Order: sequence, then structure tokens, then C-alpha cells
Amino acid sequence: MNLLNPLPHTLPVLHTPRLLLRPLNGQDSADLFAIYGDPVVMRFTGEPAFPELATVAQMLASVERLLAVGESLEWGLVERDGERLVGTCGLHSFERARCQAEVGCMLARRHWGQGLMGEALGALLELARELGLTTLLADIDPDNLPSQRLFRRLGFVWLGDSHYRLGLGERIRGYRG
Repeated sequence: MNLLNPLPHTLPVLHTPRLLLRPLNGQDSADLFAIYGDPVVMRFTGEPAFPELATVAQMLASVERLLAVGESLEWGLVERDGERLVGTCGLHSFERARCQAEVGCMLARRHWGQGLMGEALGALLELARELGLTTLLADIDPDNLPSQRLFRRLGFVWLGDSHYRLGLGERIRGYRG
């Protein structure tokens, strides 16, 4: 039985105390390149840093296409007191029969250590519940200790290797939304 609610084809804007989670757009290109083109940010993703700004246009086209077919929901993170994009987070790889999805996120290096991603993910996890998801998965590089700590604070449990799981019947910890 499939209990997963239909996925939105237009992303809702999500609010946290310090952030807006909103759809990505072409005006975010420079900020996205600052994140995805930074080899330090990308070192644990298994993907190379974007080589040039034009790569962002390909990414945005992919984000739009995957949203349209219900395969991925990807938000840009913008600080409420600014207009610049500081990161991204989303739900991907939906398994409707299991009511589960994967969580992914990236944050500009200059914003590391401020608690912004925990805040964003808390809002994302609440929306995941509203969508009818019961399980979220995260694939975190074994050397990415800050991300491991963040996901554990949110209640994710290590399954082995690089895999973490959160059952959404559980209370989301570490979120002050």
C-alpha cells in the first residue's frame, strides 16, 4: 500500500527562525557556483567541484526536470536578513512503496558551524512527514565528521558504512522551528 502523498510540482517556501528555504533560480548561479565549485565543500560528495559557472545552468535544468517528474525536491537556503543563497537541501530518490527518500544538503563554507543546516533540515524533515514519508536516509562519507554529528543530533542512526536512517515516527531532535 502506498501512503506517500503526491509530491508538489511547485516547491513550498519553508521558514525557519533564520532561513527561507525556497526554489532555486537562475539568479542563484553565482552563489551556487561558490558552493558547488569549492573543492573543500565538495570533497565528501563523491563528485568533482563544478569546473565553471556554466555547469550551474545544467544543474538548475536538472533540478527543474526532476521536480517536474516528481523525483527530487531541492531548495535553496537564504538567510532571512539577506538575499544571497548560502546552501541547498532536498529530498531525493523517493521509494514510494516504502514511503522513504534520501536527504541531501550542501552549505557554503563561510557558513559552516553556525547551525544553519540543522535549522534547514529540521524544516525539511517536518515537510517530509507532511508528505507521508516514514523513513529518511542519508549517505554521509565516513570522513565527514561534522555531517555525521549533525545527522545524529537530528536523530539519524548509523546503519554501517556511510548509511544513516531516521524513522519519521520518531520526534525530530535538535530542531527549534
